[in-house]
Amino acid sequence: METITLEHIHKDIVEVKSELRRLSSVIEEDFELSESTKKELEEARKEPLSSYVAHEKVLKEFLE
Repeated sequence: METITLEHIHKDIVEVKSELRRLSSVIEEDFELSESTKKELEEARKEPLSSYVAHEKVLKEFLE
C-alpha cells in the first residue's frame, strides 16, 4: 500500500486548484452563437412540437 505524505496531498491540492482556475476561466468566457446557429434555432422554435418524433419511437427503431 502506498504511503500518503503531506507533500503528496499538497501536490494534489495544487493540481486541483490549477484545474479549477482553468475551468473557471472557461465558464466565465462570454460565448456568442454564430449567425447560422441563431437562424437554425429560430427556425426550430417555429416548428410545431407535433412534428417531432417521440423518443420512444426512435429508440424502438434503432434497438430492434
